[in-house]
Amino acid sequence: MQHATKQEPTFGLDIQVFMDVIACGDAARRTTLALQIARFLGDAATSPGEREQVLPVARRLVADADAGVRRSFIDALTVLRVLDADLLFTIASDEEEIALPFLAATPALDGLRMLAVLRAGGETRQAVIAMRPGLPAEAVDFITREASLAVNALLLENADVTLGAAHFRTLYQRFGGEKAMLDLLLARPDLPPVIRIVQARRAAASIHALLTERHWLPSALSAELVADAEENATLDVLRQAGPHDLPPAIAFLIDNQLLTPSLIVHAACQGAMPVVIECLAQLSGLPPRKVEEQVYQRGRLRALHARCGLPDSCYWTLQAACDVAADEREDGLNHSADEFGAHIIETLLTRYAAMPPAEQPRNLAFLGRYAAERTRHLATRLKADLQQAA
Repeated sequence: MQHATKQEPTFGLDIQVFMDVIACGDAARRTTLALQIARFLGDAATSPGEREQVLPVARRLVADADAGVRRSFIDALTVLRVLDADLLFTIASDEEEIALPFLAATPALDGLRMLAVLRAGGETRQAVIAMRPGLPAEAVDFITREASLAVNALLLENADVTLGAAHFRTLYQRFGGEKAMLDLLLARPDLPPVIRIVQARRAAASIHALLTERHWLPSALSAELVADAEENATLDVLRQAGPHDLPPAIAFLIDNQLLTPSLIVHAACQGAMPVVIECLAQLSGLPPRKVEEQVYQRGRLRALHARCGLPDSCYWTLQAACDVAADEREDGLNHSADEFGAHIIETLLTRYAAMPPAEQPRNLAFLGRYAAERTRHLATRLKADLQQAA
């Protein structure tokens, strides 16, 4: 017994009537037809087969010679969540007055279609995409990698877009020399600390070059001032880094041989103990929690200090900072940088009977260079008094 061949259902739509309106009707009739077709396409009761049948009509209308007809039709299509790809790309290639409002608002622009518009469209279309809410990752990737500075500036101003560390690195590599972009990047609270550190070093190098070129200061003095400014800026970045950002920032310094003993002493003199602990953890290869235990338990720093390969000259300042931090924790206090530095001075001068007398001026010199402002003055005066007394 032979089975009957299954027939696809047919729909009673006579699109020739629509085609006649397009061919012979005036702009008003074509506009009326366009609005009817848009409602038909947007009606949830319209089946996929019926939509397919009227697509030739819609494609003719979306390319109508009269801009007013196109605009009316496209305005009506803008709200549709599902739209034929040919219709969408025809609209996207229309004149800007029509295409740009559509691209800004249509929900039918998924990730792949958005990427196609970004690749084929000019800067104005890319700019509209950059300002859309809910940009998919592939669109953000393309914009940061390929689009112009102006388009990326709009992307950075889009509060709905989340940028990752890789996006920021790409933008800095491409546009870090442009002041307009640099200002936008540095204003971002989510900018990775590594980029801020690199920028601080670049700025310091530019200042050093300027001082050297114009002979405003003796070479040795300018080098010291620039090094201190660079270190201050780096420490500021590290202090402001969150718990997830600090480890990669320290790792970057180590990988690039930028983590110096002076930076660790600098952090200790200002009471930046999370920075000190992370530095010691990465230098020693120990977990931060274990390092923190040793830092806050008196008498356990010596072995850790040696394991990190730090010079003996900075041991007593680090030990004093750890002891002050332990006191602070036990007493439930939160000292300012100046207060913390003052307590380091007191600790250095009163607690350590085992410290050779010659070490006191040296450690006061560290505080005179690296502590907060008021503490620097105090340490400098005390160092001079000790040397005079000697």
